[in-house]
Order: sequence, then structure tokens, then C-alpha cells
Amino acid sequence: MNIVELKDITKIYGNAKDGNEVRALDGVTLNIEKGETLSIIGSSGSGKSTLLNMIGAVDRPTSGTVIVDGEDVAAMNDEQLSIFRRRKVGFIFQSYHLIPVLSVEENIKMPVLLDKKKPDNEYIDHVIEMLGLKDRLKHLPKQLSGGQQQRVAIARALANHPSLVLADEPTGSLDSQNGEEVIALLKKSVAELGQTLVIITHNIDIARETNRIIKIKDGKIVG
Repeated sequence: MNIVELKDITKIYGNAKDGNEVRALDGVTLNIEKGETLSIIGSSGSGKSTLLNMIGAVDRPTSGTVIVDGEDVAAMNDEQLSIFRRRKVGFIFQSYHLIPVLSVEENIKMPVLLDKKKPDNEYIDHVIEMLGLKDRLKHLPKQLSGGQQQRVAIARALANHPSLVLADEPTGSLDSQNGEEVIALLKKSVAELGQTLVIITHNIDIARETNRIIKIKDGKIVG
């Protein structure tokens, strides 16, 4: 069963009349199966971040169809998209984006509370245990190492039971050892929790850790 279905997606920035049109995505068709781990590789400016934004309903296509978890996200309005992202998609970034004045526990639970839902403490406790954060819950982000901060970011991304986890260069700010640990934890968590993982990376060794590798060049999937 596919959790993501992109059909003939085009994303154009700028205006051809002004001579500054940029075709960030050019007729991309891609299916991602539920439970799959997938990496997207490509040089800077190839379109991989735009592709990730389409998968995560962060941006709208100029043309084409985007179906995520059975819903046509390209047809949603801004409010519907915001709710959809909070409930269905967990985002992990290179720079962590933790709130410095909140504790580890508060950072993790924040997406659930923003959605005005009661946290599933049993589930969240399981995520915290799995990521080795149980003894860091009262710490502030500045009291953690880079690897620990990325673990908190992963826990936060998983806190709302997302169907889809999207990671944009999740090891880019880490040394090789911490990077390998983070990828192993991501794979373990999505496997245990039945989620789907899509990673953008420049690191081919990390890409090989996923079930499938997609290469994008000039807005097109080329391999």
C-alpha cells in the first residue's frame, strides 16, 4: 500500500516572461510504500528539498497530484494543510529547532499540545526510552550534546503518532559516530512504530542504510 503518491509533479518559481523561471521539479512521479525507508540524494539545487516539501505538504505543486496517506493534500487550504502536517507528518531538521527555554520533555510534547490533544504518555514514554532520553527529560537543550539534541528532535517528530517521518540532512551537524547512531535510532523507531521514513542526505553511506535510494537532478528523478 502506498502512503505517498506523486503524479507528474511540477513546481515552478519565478516567471518565464521575466526570464527568471526556475523549474524546481519537472514532471516527478513517485510512489512510496507504507513502512518503507527511502533516501533522496542529489546535488545542491537539484530539487530534493522541494520534493521533500511536496511529500510533507509544506509546499503546493504548480501542477500535478499529491496524495499522502490517502488524502489529496494539493487540494487543501492553508488551515487544513497545517492540521494535516501536525497530525500526519513528523519533521526532523539538520539544525534541531528545539525551543531553548523548554525542557527536553516539554520540547517533545509540544506538537501534541499545539494540536490541543492530550499526550499519549505511554506511547511517548516508549519513544523516550527507545531513544535513550529518560535521564535527560528535565534538561534544557543547551545542556545536551549535539547527538542528544537530535534525539530530542526525533522524539518530538514521533510524539504525535505521524504516519510519515521526513528528515532533512538529519546528521549534517553531527560527527560520523553520532550520525550513525541517529540513523540507526531512526530506522529502529520507524520499524517499531510502523512508520515510513524519507531522508534527504549527501552521505551515500547513510543513503545505503535505507530500502531504496532516489537520485534527483535538475528537478527530475534520474535513478
